[in-house]
Amino acid sequence: MKLRHLIFAAATLAVTATQVRAQGFSDTWMGVRDGTTISNVGAEKGSRNVNKIITNAGHFDAGDYGSNFFSVDALFSNANEPANNSAGGSTEFYAVYRGQLSPDKFLGINTKFGPFQAINFEFGGDAEAENTQFAPDKKALVAGPNFHFAVPAGFLNVGVHVYHEWNNNGICNGSTAPGNCIFNGGHGGPVNFDTTAEFEVVWLFPLSFTGLPLDFRGFTNIVLPKGKDGFGNQTATEVLARPSLYLDVGKMVMNKPNKLYAFFQVELWNNKFGNDHTLAGNSGSQEVSPVFGVEYHF
Repeated sequence: MKLRHLIFAAATLAVTATQVRAQGFSDTWMGVRDGTTISNVGAEKGSRNVNKIITNAGHFDAGDYGSNFFSVDALFSNANEPANNSAGGSTEFYAVYRGQLSPDKFLGINTKFGPFQAINFEFGGDAEAENTQFAPDKKALVAGPNFHFAVPAGFLNVGVHVYHEWNNNGICNGSTAPGNCIFNGGHGGPVNFDTTAEFEVVWLFPLSFTGLPLDFRGFTNIVLPKGKDGFGNQTATEVLARPSLYLDVGKMVMNKPNKLYAFFQVELWNNKFGNDHTLAGNSGSQEVSPVFGVEYHF
């Protein structure tokens, strides 16, 4: 996706969020984190570690009719993931929007039963662009129920989605050996993946027993196989998990809770972007990377 298209997509999602927003809880933040050993799939330096400095801006609000979540990452890689035709590192932008609508409020029904506090309808999308030789151009749409589990403190939500992704293979687009870049009888390049299922687990649990303003939060995304990629390879189930420990530094140091956080997380990725790690040439499709960061909430 070209940068202007990414910005347009992000603006569209933001407008959507504003339209559904109702009075209630709202949180906006900015942060920066350092991913020390991020993997780079399949490239010449695919098995080598990539250091990424990542800036983030995000917003969440919840009101009478549901909730909105919007986040944009800007990722700056070192030279182990080079920009196209450059010895320097690449730059990537990744935007996410997830909205939820409450049928309890819209339809006057009660979705609370068993272990579930509520069941909402969730919808959203991802948009991404990076200036590498591969030139990824990810666009994805998701929709489906989101199950809110009743927990004593914090929250646990599980989304069960229909998932569809479009992307690009810049290597095949410019390939002089098109026989190596066959997808559904044609050359690689723009890739329209098969519709599949996706699961999103999001959680936050306070760790008050430690005596510290500490909580355990994070997410896990699971995308089932989505057909063939731009090289003609069958994709595999992709699992991305990012468990995190967040310390409320603002509360500890300035007596201003929910303002300044320091965090440590581990990014765990299997079959990154759907690349089957058992196939030759897919080095870098498994990742374990420590990540350190800070986050300020307005």
